[in-house]
Amino acid sequence: MRLLIDRSTDYIGYGGAAGGGKTVLGCSWIINVGRVVGGLKFFIGRDSIKDTKVSVLKTWSEVAKKIGFTKYDFTSEGIMFDNGTEVELLDLTYYPYKDPMFERFGSKEYTAGWIEEASQVNYLAFETLKTRVGRWRNDNVKSKILCTFNPKKNWLHSVFYRPFAENKETAETKFIYALPTDNPYLPADYIKRLHELKDNVTKQRLLYGNFDYDDDPAALCDYDAIADLFTNDHVPLGDKTISADLAMKGRDRFVAGLWRGLNVVIKIDKELSDGKTIENDLKNLMVNESVPRSKTIVDADGLGSYLESYLNGIKEFHGGNKPYENGYFNLKSECGFKLAELINKRKIKIVCTEKQRERIIEELGVLKQFDIDNDTGKKRIISKDDMKQSLQRSPDYLDMLIMGMYFQLAPIFKTPKIILT
Repeated sequence: MRLLIDRSTDYIGYGGAAGGGKTVLGCSWIINVGRVVGGLKFFIGRDSIKDTKVSVLKTWSEVAKKIGFTKYDFTSEGIMFDNGTEVELLDLTYYPYKDPMFERFGSKEYTAGWIEEASQVNYLAFETLKTRVGRWRNDNVKSKILCTFNPKKNWLHSVFYRPFAENKETAETKFIYALPTDNPYLPADYIKRLHELKDNVTKQRLLYGNFDYDDDPAALCDYDAIADLFTNDHVPLGDKTISADLAMKGRDRFVAGLWRGLNVVIKIDKELSDGKTIENDLKNLMVNESVPRSKTIVDADGLGSYLESYLNGIKEFHGGNKPYENGYFNLKSECGFKLAELINKRKIKIVCTEKQRERIIEELGVLKQFDIDNDTGKKRIISKDDMKQSLQRSPDYLDMLIMGMYFQLAPIFKTPKIILT
């Protein structure tokens, strides 16, 4: 609460285990500031407007009753105080086709706001709302955004938890743990039930507030190594290559990366493209960056075969092909393991937007080994269908990165042997 009313902190993360009083904190902050200073505008947002109304408004009523505050009414938009302070309830659902940039908040003006269950909210919503606070009667109230959440390895880990854990917090952004043992009002049975959880990952998150949970031995990439991908400035530049995951209208994404050694820049990223546009975009990229066709690889799932007939000389990636080494199930699995190896060794750097960064982090989280308990079988990554099920979308950035490993493997095994006689 001290951070929420000071004059220096801009963003506060209050997160950790279940039962830490996160929703009570948010409601108490807005009620106490809003009733003292009239005419303010706050927002409260969640990934679902239905969840906001069901969860937040129930706790709001309990907190208001507890402190004896009755001078407010629920409205169709949110909450109105009798002194003119307003609280607008926001739907922070991510609509990738209808509103991928959260432009629906472009004209909003708020004093401050609160993102509840922020682990379910897209990072771009947070970035957009940062530009909407501090725009309404902030003479006596500092603009703030409060984020409350349970542990999750997404943008909250890098924005709030990691700087806190590494003692690198700034004056503007702070994180405070929320643990059930800190809450004297929780029933004893509640904590007992948390101790009885069978799934260790769930217990680590909801009982101990562990942000560094990762109990999945099948995961190929270390999370910290994934987070470092975007700041590995030590990675040297090298020869240029291109890898591209192709997509027609309504079918995944068209993503192309320009590699300079193991530095990759996302150069093309489109949701809706026809065959001719893909052909022209890829051709222009090769010409503008002076990348020969023999150093450009595209997926061969239908479109790749089509492109090869127009861009003669480009390489088609057939993931089901025979690997270069016998220990792998197929070429895609071998490239997937190679990608994970280089990521974990901090030998790759990715240059991209913040939005792309979050999607890449999510997609690398589903780069997993198939049937990890099989000690005699060949190394294999899980299927794309399984990845899609986990992500609820296609792992197009991951596919582009996996294909980029072709040029790391092919030269090793295609160097001609010199026999001296």
